[in-house]
Amino acid sequence: MDVAIRERKMSFGIQYDIETPKGEWYARKQMWTLTAKVDLFESEDGPVIANLKGEFSPLRHRYEFDLADGRAAEFACTNLLKQVYECNCGADVLTLYQHHGLNHSIFNGDRQIAAYAKNRISFGNGNEYEIRMDSDADMTLIVCMVLALSVAEDNDDNNTVNFDLGSIGPQARPFDEAWEPR
Repeated sequence: MDVAIRERKMSFGIQYDIETPKGEWYARKQMWTLTAKVDLFESEDGPVIANLKGEFSPLRHRYEFDLADGRAAEFACTNLLKQVYECNCGADVLTLYQHHGLNHSIFNGDRQIAAYAKNRISFGNGNEYEIRMDSDADMTLIVCMVLALSVAEDNDDNNTVNFDLGSIGPQARPFDEAWEPR
């Protein structure tokens, strides 16, 4: 299953168009809030799928996700040096690893369930994420994780042209180029 998240280049505030197998989703960051708050919708004027609430933490990105189906999740950085994040949702623990360059992978236990890459060159607010995931993966939770990191890390610079080298520091595990979703 493939999902594409594209930040709107010309928008007032931070907004995303999201292509999913279930249709076009939409997300926007609330403006003028002390901590990051992102709302995820089924469409631009559709019902809410999830609310993402950032918590103030200068060294660790922390978010709470309130999903429309009644579930709640906590997403936080567990290893700042190696850029490892965990998302706890009920009995599920998803681990997100940032790899060298612009690649990321998401695991449920020891099994990889998703991978995504960010675009290297963007124009203004033009971050893009291409996600590949297993057909049984929790798409809503994975989209929330990617949006939380986008808002926390990738929206610092809105210059005309941005060039992202990606991660060059240590990594907790190497990226598996051969992985394919099932």
